[in-house]
Amino acid sequence: MWLHGGLMRRKSISMLRRSETTRTHSDAVRLVWGSLASLTVIAWTMLCAFLALAATLVTRRTTAVEILAPIWGRFILWLSAVSVDVEGLEHIDPRRSYVMISNHQSNFDIWVTLAVLPVNLRFVAKQELKRFPFLGPVLERSDHIVIDRQHPELAIAKLNERMARLDSQPFCLLFYAEGTRSPDGRIHAFKKGAVNIAIRTGLPVLPLSISGTWKLLPKGSPIIRPVGRVKLVIAEAIETRDLALDQRDELNERVRRIICDHFDPDYGAV
Repeated sequence: MWLHGGLMRRKSISMLRRSETTRTHSDAVRLVWGSLASLTVIAWTMLCAFLALAATLVTRRTTAVEILAPIWGRFILWLSAVSVDVEGLEHIDPRRSYVMISNHQSNFDIWVTLAVLPVNLRFVAKQELKRFPFLGPVLERSDHIVIDRQHPELAIAKLNERMARLDSQPFCLLFYAEGTRSPDGRIHAFKKGAVNIAIRTGLPVLPLSISGTWKLLPKGSPIIRPVGRVKLVIAEAIETRDLALDQRDELNERVRRIICDHFDPDYGAV
């Protein structure tokens, strides 16, 4: 019995060591994979931006941007072995325009939404993105809205101008309401700009909850952590036509509560 117990203990220790070795090997493989994927994403982004910019300059139209954007996102998801689960597509009426409000976990949020949502997406982006080679000029010449938060009056004027241009076709104007990526994977306070625009334009608000992307590429990390799952949940639209501007705080909190209710902090990387 004593001998049998000793053999069992040695066998358990041996299995544990093999398990730790396998896990270490797996972590090393994912680190190399993630490093190569990150470099490939930079090159792929530059290529797509160059092609979009060239086509836009030649045709004077933004069609190339609209075609290349989902291809850009889908390739990055494939490269990183990321699968996406989507709930609530039935809440999108393709005949209507929306102000889509989302939490912001990671740069993967952009790639995921472009890759899987069957809508005409228009991002509200920060002025700082204009500094990136090729990407900045593409944003400037597209129907995406680049705003300088240091000059809110210019931001409102640019929003109004772009909204008037997009009025002839249904679209989703996407805001990341936290203003920046989450530093810790949690949902933080929402800024009021998105609900302000929704009430002013009378467009319905479409809450979007994103789970799982923070584990794939946390804020501040230059390296993708490949292999994982992401979940998008689109909640029922909230009408704003009968809302007054002084109700924006209530609407903002309501939208945040809905997004938090559908958010799963444990969803994601394997």
